[in-house]
Amino acid sequence: MLALSLLVSSATVLAVALDSTTSLAATGRDPLLDQQWGLTAIGAPSVWTISRGVGVTVAVIDSGSGPHPDLDANLDAGRTMFGFIDSAGVIDVDVAGHGSHVAGIIAAVADNAIGGSGVAPQSRILPIRVLDSLGSGDSKDVSKAVRFAVDSGVRVINLSLGGSTESTSLTAAIQYAVDRNVLVVAAAGNGAADSTPKWPGASDLTIAVTAVDRYNSVTSFDQRGDYIDIAAPGSSILSTASNDYKIQSGTSMAAAFVSGAAALLFAAQPSITALQVRDVLQRTATDIGAPGRDTTFGHGLVNLVAAFAELDVMFPKIITASLATEGRVGALAMGTASTSASTATSQWYRCTAPGEATTSMPGDCTAITNAVAATYQSTIKDLRKYLRYSVTVTSGVNNSIVSSFFSATNIPESGAWITTSTISSKSKTPLSELLRSPSKGTRTFKIVDGSCKLRNSALVAPAMPGVCTLKVSIAAKAPYPTLGFTAIITVS
Repeated sequence: MLALSLLVSSATVLAVALDSTTSLAATGRDPLLDQQWGLTAIGAPSVWTISRGVGVTVAVIDSGSGPHPDLDANLDAGRTMFGFIDSAGVIDVDVAGHGSHVAGIIAAVADNAIGGSGVAPQSRILPIRVLDSLGSGDSKDVSKAVRFAVDSGVRVINLSLGGSTESTSLTAAIQYAVDRNVLVVAAAGNGAADSTPKWPGASDLTIAVTAVDRYNSVTSFDQRGDYIDIAAPGSSILSTASNDYKIQSGTSMAAAFVSGAAALLFAAQPSITALQVRDVLQRTATDIGAPGRDTTFGHGLVNLVAAFAELDVMFPKIITASLATEGRVGALAMGTASTSASTATSQWYRCTAPGEATTSMPGDCTAITNAVAATYQSTIKDLRKYLRYSVTVTSGVNNSIVSSFFSATNIPESGAWITTSTISSKSKTPLSELLRSPSKGTRTFKIVDGSCKLRNSALVAPAMPGVCTLKVSIAAKAPYPTLGFTAIITVS
């Protein structure tokens, strides 16, 4: 029997208060959706018109899941397998706030006018509690839980937990799952670059997931190794927890994004195998590190639009469009179209407002002259605007049927940004390295919250983990206007 624990960086937990006086029921829009950067980072909203996870159950073997008003509708009756306790057919109560956070990333209810959304908002969660209130558990219980989940008919098992030593009983249980066409997703670990591999993520039987921040950068807690298969959002992730909403960071969160992505693929094509889902996710991942698979990001960042494009080749045709942008003036934006049609053409648009994917041209968008390739380098004309990528396909007799698909917008194009959202405690980061901007205007910095300090043109982190809020202002300098933003800096 080996000890296992949850894989979350607790130093980055931050409660998010909801304004109870705000009524959004009339629109059905989830009020925290805009804060869930991870969803757009992997392209989830762009494929929701195709799949939302209906008919797929994901087992979350963790500290329990719920209760939570933004999650309960998607929770199956759970089970606790902890020590001498084995209670079946009950709703788990998550006192640690970890399992609920993971479950919410996967399957929080969408369009209910509260909170946010999961990656697969119409999938089901089978919660199995194997960890105590401190996030600790035993491999014997996890092994039993894996077998129970498989026998219960789940398609995906999420293991956002790990230990330093392999458990033969857990490996055998995971093999039991793989042999029965169940995908097992595991967190790669939070021990930082020089840490030894975490199990069961280090097993070849699992798909091991590491974390990236909103800038597709490696985090301070990410491990390295040949066992890492893929990357997903895992820094400052907003989700359900302890009957509220919290921001947490860790490879636990990243694993949940992959489990949700897998649920979407299983739902879109029920005949697909677990091995095929794993293969598709890895082959279509966006390479964000050294060329090819590497020990930091594995195959790269999950790209659901590209994954669904691969389904178009493997299975019946699916057509959609998406884009990836750093949100920085002068950077290269990349468009992805999930169609192999030879008649497909591309066009980039500049828009004044954010919006979801659509099949009709939004009224606030204007076509960008000569921007007809799959990539587009933004200019100062795009400052504070939103980009959309569209693909048009003609079909039928004499190409008389014209179908256009417009991607969802991402973040607006900014003229200033920070290079990292995570710094180490007691570190000193030169402001010239932290801030990037093509503007030559005078820079002004101010700490508005937290224990960070500004000394000698550097951001000085406190000794204790926490969160700091930094206000940045850049004076107008032609051709750029006055620029400014507020950044949340996590101290780990």
